[in-house]
Amino acid sequence: MTINRRALLRTGLLSTAALPLTTSTGCATLMDLLSGIVKEPNLSLRSFKITKTTLSSFSVSMVALLKNPNPFGFKLDGLDWLVNLAGGQAAKGRSPGGIALKPKGVSETQLDIEFNIARTAAAIIELIEKRSVPLGINATGHLSANKYKFDIPAKYETRLPMPTLPTFAVPRFAVRSAGLSGISFAVEPLVKNTNGFDIDIDRFDFNVKLGGREVLKNKSIKNLKVARGKSERVPFEFDVSLGEVGLTVAQLATNPRLNWEIGANLKSGLLDLPFTQKGRVNI
Repeated sequence: MTINRRALLRTGLLSTAALPLTTSTGCATLMDLLSGIVKEPNLSLRSFKITKTTLSSFSVSMVALLKNPNPFGFKLDGLDWLVNLAGGQAAKGRSPGGIALKPKGVSETQLDIEFNIARTAAAIIELIEKRSVPLGINATGHLSANKYKFDIPAKYETRLPMPTLPTFAVPRFAVRSAGLSGISFAVEPLVKNTNGFDIDIDRFDFNVKLGGREVLKNKSIKNLKVARGKSERVPFEFDVSLGEVGLTVAQLATNPRLNWEIGANLKSGLLDLPFTQKGRVNI
């Protein structure tokens, strides 16, 4: 008996009632129904590109490429994706469908993915301390032809370069003026960003000690940006009385030097980064 391949294709794609159903995934699988006749479409992930980076998150762009070797078309009903970073799940999502896959044609769709490096500041810092970590993106395309639906998997693996933490220094801690009423100081902390992207700083908090005594607490500077590969000065000023630092005019005259200590906390996204620096200033 001779089987008419064209008639069988037509029957399989247009007349669902004439073919048995399989229930391994809850719906009919076209590959099961027409095994040996229908060639499986191919899904691949390509053109991996990092579009945005912060100290705690990434945005990447990819192209999902669909190839259909068959003489009839399909429709992409959706594309599920899952991001695995350093062995843990970082994000998952779904891209909308509606793309028509033409007979013997190639279609592509943009895949834009955003994810946090980790969920806690401690975990983020642990990953940042590594130069790069393994990244895997798993995608599943959901295709349909008439009433039949089936899934096509694809995977992309690479290593993701980690950002570096900013560095902190206090190159200037100086006296602006000194007198019987007290002392005025000018301080210029410096934040250095060695990354290839800008760092948004939500808040910078400073505590200052002079001679072992806390004279300034929770001095806050908000909404700063440190450009990529640049250093940014974060100047501030404050005044103290001689009594606040436990000095008299006579003591200041005989020993016009004070030890200082700055404790700073930089907040950027999910990260809180503490810094400390000490020095000595001439009054």
